[in-house]
Amino acid sequence: MSAQTSDLTIAVQEPSAWSRRLTITVPAERVQQLRGDITRQLTRNARMPGFRKGKLPASLVERQFGASIDQETIDRTIQEAYREALESEGLNPITQGKVDKIEYQRGEPLSFEVELEVRPEVTLERTSGFTVQRAESDVSDDDVEAVLERLRTERATWEPLAEGEKPQAGHQVLVAITAEDDEETEDGEPRTYRFVLGEGQAIPSVEEAIMTLSTGEEGDFTVTFPEDFPDEEQRGKEQQLHIRLDEASSRVLPELNDEFAKEIGDFEDLAALRARIREDLDSDAQQRADAEVRRQLIDQIIEANPFELPDSMVERYLDEVTGHSHAGDHGHDHTPEEEAEIARIRQGMRPEAEWSIKRLLIVDAVAEAEGLHATQDDVDERIEELASRWEQSPTEIWLQLEKSGQLESLEREITESKVFDHLLEQNTVA
Repeated sequence: MSAQTSDLTIAVQEPSAWSRRLTITVPAERVQQLRGDITRQLTRNARMPGFRKGKLPASLVERQFGASIDQETIDRTIQEAYREALESEGLNPITQGKVDKIEYQRGEPLSFEVELEVRPEVTLERTSGFTVQRAESDVSDDDVEAVLERLRTERATWEPLAEGEKPQAGHQVLVAITAEDDEETEDGEPRTYRFVLGEGQAIPSVEEAIMTLSTGEEGDFTVTFPEDFPDEEQRGKEQQLHIRLDEASSRVLPELNDEFAKEIGDFEDLAALRARIREDLDSDAQQRADAEVRRQLIDQIIEANPFELPDSMVERYLDEVTGHSHAGDHGHDHTPEEEAEIARIRQGMRPEAEWSIKRLLIVDAVAEAEGLHATQDDVDERIEELASRWEQSPTEIWLQLEKSGQLESLEREITESKVFDHLLEQNTVA
């Protein structure tokens, strides 16, 4: 396919669904005009012994700087023509274009080729006729009580154990631990650790040893690293430790009553707190059920409309979510082991990354086909809702969203909501 835009001639090839190869030809007149501009600018600014500034003979400029002028002419012509070609062809590159096969002779047209990857164009042949299952989202009394217990635990106090009492799971301990090969701290004292027994912060054999001591007691113990210990070299090995128990305390939970509810927040009594917890849990359950319905729907649309993704798009997504570039972090040195771990993490995240990108493209395709993109009226209405909820003016909310860069996210959220409302109307939720 070829096209003529302004004075450029552009030929477009499509090696794959997401790659484009452009052959761009720039007329000789345009190239010569740009070369002339570059030459005149250089002549005005160049200084050479025996000549006043701006008075260099053209022949001398060509002899002295001709190669540099040619190179800058090529660079600037390619930059300008490439930008115009992208706009003319309506291309949205997702990678930096690779330029090659540059042909240029003075007085002749300049031509070059550029290869790039573009955002995939998704064609959805089928988006209806699917059946998805919605999970039950009932909230039980046990669910409410579990949240109350968590709130009590977060506000617990610690009281020392009675003299001679040995700590058990759930007790907090302060211990000094010395291994045979340990280096002492600067003051010559062993390293100390404070943690709650039974929460997995120490290996089981260490916790078992601590549970044999009373506050102030110490002893020598042989501990064994478990077979699932993160450091593979330590798995199953034994180590000699000297452990001293400096403190041991038990958790004291606040009483569950109206006063507790008032300390948590603006609640008249415990019944009001329970009601709010149930309401929040129900809202969370509804959101999880909605998310699962949407996921099932996207899964079925992907299965009915299979399409591939450009690898660069997936790699860039992984760059963003992991904070590590697949091409290596410039300015960050990683050991081979760290590089291997980064590669392992990226590979493990790849399936979810591909699914997330496909979800994004499907939502965009449906929004485009059905005219469901968020409008300014949609955004204004949502901002008014937020302003009412947060007791602020719409202008204040808009400024906050604009300053934090969240306006685009809000538009995206509205678009997605409209798309999924449309899709759910076309499909069955059982």
